[in-house]
This record gives sequence, C-alpha cells and structure tokens, in this order.
Amino acid sequence: MPPEGPAKPRKKKRPPFSTLIRIGTVIPVRRSLVTLVCLVIAGAAEGFGVASLLPLVAVIGGDGGQPKGFSAKIVEAVHSVGLEPTLGLFLALLIGGMTVKAVLTLIAQHRIGRAVADVAMQMRLLLIDSLLAARWSYYVRQPGGRFAAALGSEATNAGEAYNFAARFVAEVIEAITYAAIATLFSWRLGLLALVVGLVMVLTLNRFMTIAKKTSVLQKRHLRKLIAGLADLLGGIKPMKAMGRHARFQKLFERDANQIRKAQRKQNFAREANKALQDPILAICLAAGIYVAVSVYGMDPGHVVVMALLLARTVTAIGKAQQALQGVRIAQSGFLGMADAIDMARAMREDSRGGREPTFERGAEFRDVYFGFSEVEIIRGASFETPRGHVTTITGTSGAGKTTMVDLLLGLHEPTRGQILIDGVPLPELDLVAWRRMTGYVPQELMLFHDTLRSNVTLGQPEFTDEDVARALEQAGAADFVAQLPEGVETIVGERGARLSGGQRQRIAIARALIHRPKLLILDEATTALDPETEANIVRNVVELARSTGLTVLAISHQPAWERASDNVVRLARGKIVAIDRPGSGWSTARDDDAARAAADGLA
Repeated sequence: MPPEGPAKPRKKKRPPFSTLIRIGTVIPVRRSLVTLVCLVIAGAAEGFGVASLLPLVAVIGGDGGQPKGFSAKIVEAVHSVGLEPTLGLFLALLIGGMTVKAVLTLIAQHRIGRAVADVAMQMRLLLIDSLLAARWSYYVRQPGGRFAAALGSEATNAGEAYNFAARFVAEVIEAITYAAIATLFSWRLGLLALVVGLVMVLTLNRFMTIAKKTSVLQKRHLRKLIAGLADLLGGIKPMKAMGRHARFQKLFERDANQIRKAQRKQNFAREANKALQDPILAICLAAGIYVAVSVYGMDPGHVVVMALLLARTVTAIGKAQQALQGVRIAQSGFLGMADAIDMARAMREDSRGGREPTFERGAEFRDVYFGFSEVEIIRGASFETPRGHVTTITGTSGAGKTTMVDLLLGLHEPTRGQILIDGVPLPELDLVAWRRMTGYVPQELMLFHDTLRSNVTLGQPEFTDEDVARALEQAGAADFVAQLPEGVETIVGERGARLSGGQRQRIAIARALIHRPKLLILDEATTALDPETEANIVRNVVELARSTGLTVLAISHQPAWERASDNVVRLARGKIVAIDRPGSGWSTARDDDAARAAADGLA
C-alpha cells in the first residue's frame, strides 16, 4: 500500500532562525512581544546604570577629575536637568538602573516560566487535535508509541526550547547593550569586544553542532524504544507464554545504549561550551589590559572600565551562544512534535458539512469499487441493508468484508460507484452526524483501564445512570455486572483483562448502544468467542433488533450469524457472489465462477 500524504517536513531545509520564530509563535504573539519589551527595557536600564560608570571614573579622580568624550556628554546631560554630577548621584544611577533591570527581568522570567508550561500544553493539544481529525488511512501507518513519546518527553522539550529561545533573546539584548556602551566609550573597544565575541562563537561552534546531532539521535532512539515497548506491552501475554520476551530485552538495551552514548556526548558538548569561554575571555582581557597600560599608557581607571565593559560584552555573547545551544538541543523534541502535527494536518479528514442524515429506509451499495493504487479490493459491490433488518456480510479472510464497513462509515471513499443512505449519496451528508447514528464494535476490542461505567460512557457526562443501565441490559451484560461487588464502578484492568472474553464483548456492545444508534455494526465481534457465548450474543442482538427496530450489519464468517440474519451477503475476492435470505430460502448468485470459488473457500 503506497504511503499517502506529503513528504516529512523534517527533510526540508529550514531557513536560519526559522525554528526560533516558530517556537515563539506557538503561544499568542502578543504574550511573547510583552516579554520581549520587558527584556529590552531591562537591557536599556542596565545600560543606563552602567553608563554612569564612565563619568564616575572622572569624578573619582581619573583625567584630573575632568570627564572627556562620551563621559562629558553624560555630565552635560546631568547639568541640563539641574543636577550636580557627584559621586553619590552616579552611584545612585548605577544602583537604580540595576534595580529596574532586576525587576523587569523578574517579570519577564515569570512570564517565560508560564509560557514554557503553556507551550508544552499547547503542543500536546495541537497534536491530539490533529491526530483525532486525521483520516483513517493515516493511523494505520503510524506506530502508536511514537505519539506516546511526543506527548511526553518531546512536549517537555518543546517547552524548554521556548525557555532557551527567550534566554537567547535576553542575552542578545544584553550583549548589544554592552557593545553599544563600549563603542560609545571607545570605538576601538567596541570593535575589540565584537572580535573577541566572534572568535569565541567560531571556536566553540563545533560543540553546538555536536549537541544538535546527538539530540536528534537521542530523540530517534528514545522514540523507537517507547514505540517498541508500547507495542510489546500490548501483546505481552503471548510473548511471555512462549518465553520470547527476553529477546526484546536485548533490542531495548541496544536502543538504551545508543541513548546513553548520545547523552554523554551531549552533556560533554554543553559543559565544554561553558568551560572554554572563561579561558578565552581571560586571554583576551589580559592581552587588552597589557596593550592599554604598557603600549598606550592609559589611565588605570579607564582601563578598569574598559575591562569591565569588554568582559560583560563577551560574557553576554557567550551566554547567548549557550542559550542557542540549549535551543538546538531542545528543538529536536519541538520539531518532532511540529512535524507530527504537520503530517497529521496534511492527512486531515474532510469534515465537510452536508445534509442532515436520516435512516428511515436503510443503506445501499450501488456498483461500488475501491482499491489502493492498482489493487482493487472491492469490485462492483451492490446490495442493500434495509432498516430494521439484520444483514451479515460473510466471506473468507481478505475478501474485503471490513473494507465494506469502512466505506459505509466514510473512512474510505469509493473509487467508483455510490453509497446511499436513504437514497442520498454519502458525500452529500454530514459525515460526523452520520457516524453518530451508528454503533461500532470491532473484533479487536479496546477497553480502558478504568471503571465499567467509564468504558461504556467513554467519560461523556451527558449519559445518565439510566442510560448506562439500559445499554448494559440491551447488551445482555446487566446480570454479570450486578454480580460484581462494585457493580459499574468495577475497574476492568488493562485492556479489560479482569473480564472474560464474552464479558468484554458485551461491554463493547453496551458502549455502542448507549447513544441509541440507528445502525449497529459488528465487525467480527464474536469470532474469538466459544460457540455458546457467541450464540447467546447473537440471540441477544437479534432480539434487540426485532424489539426496537435497530438495524444490524454484522461482519462474520460464523454460521450463527448467517442463520440469524434476514440477509446474507457473500463476498469473495472483493466481489459479491451471492445474496441469501435464510428465513425465506431465497438466494441469488451474482457470478457462478466466483460463487463456486466462494463456496470452496467457505467450506
């Protein structure tokens, strides 16, 4: 079966910083802009405070107490507002600027902390929404464990990516602020600060690359490990019964070792980036101070200020690089979730509105064809499912029985022909409303590790105790539920493990009946049961259909359903070969050769 949908977005080359932009827009842009404004004002306040150091040097005694250059302009600005440029004033400006910076930074960090949690939640909700809205063909190609990893660690990484992105922006603002002050003090100092910062970035860039690659590798193996474990636990009973579960331990150990190796390299790259910044800065500072004092004979006070500005500028650049490295590490989880969301959205089911469906006469297949690529699965199917009747579609495995149900529910669309509901083509109807008129019981039951009540109602609060009791009674489950010590509050266990096969089946039927459907579809629902249990369920469903007018469409190759049905549609190799009415003895064969082949297969 060829894959549907677009190629994985991960394979496309992303423009520089596009990930940062996308991370910042997960939550409303206004929130991120408010945080950004706080950080910008905080940077300006810090710059204002630090700028007071420049004339402060002159006030303390440098240059004979006479400020020059940019320092002189600051002094003139102070005079223009009627203040005296005293030591106390400049110290107050320094403290005030740093205090304002601290307050605004705390406000910004508080907002960032809330945004981190909101980003993780939003990514989880976007993924869940896109998955639930995807077409059926999307699910059959995706390992379920992949989404478990996405909703867990990858969503957390998405939030951390926002945190590091915000820190990166804050450090960039600080670096720009100090670089601007250094340039105003001396353009040579500003140029030196930028050169030193660039050298540091280029020298340590290799560690950022290592961290990014190991993060991607770690995510890939973690996703594989979680997906494999989820699949194994879903079928652990036969694995343990055959003593073959130990083999999976070795497979999981291999992935765990790969994760460990990647994490070790990632940790080393992160710490190396931090550790090597200090010696690079120290070397540059030592060289700068030596040249300033020994070569140019600069005043010690100015040298101290220059060293401070250089150190703060380069440190801010280094912290920005560390934050960017954090983004590169965390973005693999964010991009993993974003790509999963994009792919699911690309496979979004057409939730077209349409006519409100009715089910007064029944459903009809009219010369329906369906297949994947060049392989036809259904060929020219024509039959009716009259309202209030029990219809069974039977045939060998692979004949196309379940595909017929998928077509009737709109999970697939015919390549040719029509499916009519009360004479109206299915594409013209409101598909969601049509599905709400049906109850569906699959062969592979899915009961949740929750109470019987929750498994019947699926947690929908609109269903009352009376609705639950009615559905259990109609499904023939009321007696055994009444005998349980906790009744409908009984926990059924993982996948309903505390119930017998027949009990699980009846709970699934009750779930399908609680919303009073017009059509009940049983897709090989009793195949795995013993003949007596199956006969009881068949009798129960048929009596319900006769007493309430419920329409039943059963997919089965069991004789019990054929004997109880009003109509039996026989399917072979995707083609209807006969339609029988057991109660009347009426039968019609559509294709003699195909009918003989079907008879051979069903014998």
